[in-house]
Amino acid sequence: MKFDPFGQMNKAFEAWQKAANDSFARATAFYGEMDKLESKGIERTAVAIDEIAVLQKETLAYGAQLGAEWRKLTLESFKQAQAAFAPST
Repeated sequence: MKFDPFGQMNKAFEAWQKAANDSFARATAFYGEMDKLESKGIERTAVAIDEIAVLQKETLAYGAQLGAEWRKLTLESFKQAQAAFAPST
């Protein structure tokens, strides 16, 4: 009977190698999924930024329109008040 003291070490190394390869394959798959999710997140963020920019521009335009209307109404009110207190001739 021949005894190989390193035979068991070879089996243990093969088992370890298989476990390491499986672990690497799972990590590769995990990072692949993370890449997909990150890409979707970046795309959604870019769309949201574009929508926010449009909304901000519309808000600025609306604010300018409200300011113009407010000034117009104020001047009209001043004219009416002036006419109400003007001496009649």
